[in-house]
Amino acid sequence: MGEEAKISKAKELFNKYDLDGNGTIDKEEMVKVLTKLNKTLSREDCYKLFDHIDENRDGSLQHSEFVNWLSGKDSGYAGAKAGMLLDKKGKTRDAGKDMDASKKQKLRNKFAALDKNGNGQLEWLEVYDFLQKRYPNMSTPDLKFLYDCADKSNDGQIDFFELLDLIVTVPQEKAHAGTKRASLHPLEAGILRDDVKEQFEQAYIKEEKDQQEMMQKLAELSEQLQAVRDEDKRHKMWVDERQKIMREHYAKSGQLRAP
Repeated sequence: MGEEAKISKAKELFNKYDLDGNGTIDKEEMVKVLTKLNKTLSREDCYKLFDHIDENRDGSLQHSEFVNWLSGKDSGYAGAKAGMLLDKKGKTRDAGKDMDASKKQKLRNKFAALDKNGNGQLEWLEVYDFLQKRYPNMSTPDLKFLYDCADKSNDGQIDFFELLDLIVTVPQEKAHAGTKRASLHPLEAGILRDDVKEQFEQAYIKEEKDQQEMMQKLAELSEQLQAVRDEDKRHKMWVDERQKIMREHYAKSGQLRAP
């Protein structure tokens, strides 16, 4: 989504969220909007996001504050930003109606591959790797927030049309060079409730395991290179093998960050 499109969408959402039409968004209006988007959020979670956007701390969001935040590059609450884009008119089944038939079929095949238990729905852990690869700059809580927003039926899973709506609405990201996932996140306390805590723990464990496997392979490569005397050959071997290791890591985790 280009800058003009982001700004246009932000203006549209501001007008929609300004429920009383007074030209500002207050905390209660924000609570109503966010809890409709994501049923897992508490009032306190909504207040935290509101305070993050409210730059002048006057207790209300002006048009410029909201539009600048939603269309800007502020990485805070990335999942909330992306989730807000899914708040639009129309039925979920209308998503992708203009998509090329071959692309839609590829996505159906991808959905079938992700659907491990074959029930026609994707649980959080089934789609986690896919979302992490598509949105590499989002933290795990951001991704879970986005997943919950995509779950329009509020049944704890997303079907094909909900995934299609997510893909069509929220563009794929390129990983920012040198960035690292934060260990803490503004929405973490609100999302890590008992009913999903185990899912998050498994996702974090998998992410850490993938990272350790990559580091082990690079360490083994360094040891092998010590036996290569020719400097040019050693350099070429390092570049080729390191790229191979990074490609394998990216295919598994969606992260492409060199140590």
